[in-house]
Amino acid sequence: MNISRKIRLAALTSALFIVASPARAQFSLGGHASYTKASGADGTWYGGAQLRLRFPGPLGVEGLIDYRRTTYSAGSEDVLRIEQYPVQASLMLFILPGQVQPYVLGGGGWYYTKSTFLGAQSALGSDTQHTFGGHVGGGLELGAKAKVSLHVDVRYVFLGVSSIDAIRDRYNNNPKADFWHGTAGINFKF
Repeated sequence: MNISRKIRLAALTSALFIVASPARAQFSLGGHASYTKASGADGTWYGGAQLRLRFPGPLGVEGLIDYRRTTYSAGSEDVLRIEQYPVQASLMLFILPGQVQPYVLGGGGWYYTKSTFLGAQSALGSDTQHTFGGHVGGGLELGAKAKVSLHVDVRYVFLGVSSIDAIRDRYNNNPKADFWHGTAGINFKF
């Protein structure tokens, strides 16, 4: 992304915050269970926390931190373990008013990623990467106007991790760093 495009994106985001009247925004904090699944890897359950800021009208923002651990296999052999701490920021657009509110979301994230090679590849050791990726998704907030609400959502994360590329090249299979990320959580509003 070039500098002028970044400046335009920052200006648009700033304008959205100004128009959305942040002085009347509602803040919530909560926890969630999450399930993640990447192509060529096992699906795993973990959890994390989210912070949401809901502006009057249809806009909101979310900050989310999670933990995930995924193992990739080639044939019947485990060849790579990925441990990640995703830190995501999302812009949320709530579609309908009421107690049950569907929303769409999109944003970006920073992913602290530790890769450990396993089995015949264990001599390659491990490495750490700090990568950025985008995501899009949607969900439902239940009890949107109450002091405590529940949410469920799913998002697809677009990500590149060099150790997964190395496994793909070595074994001629098609594992991907991109993954599906589903959450179910509770939000306490302040």
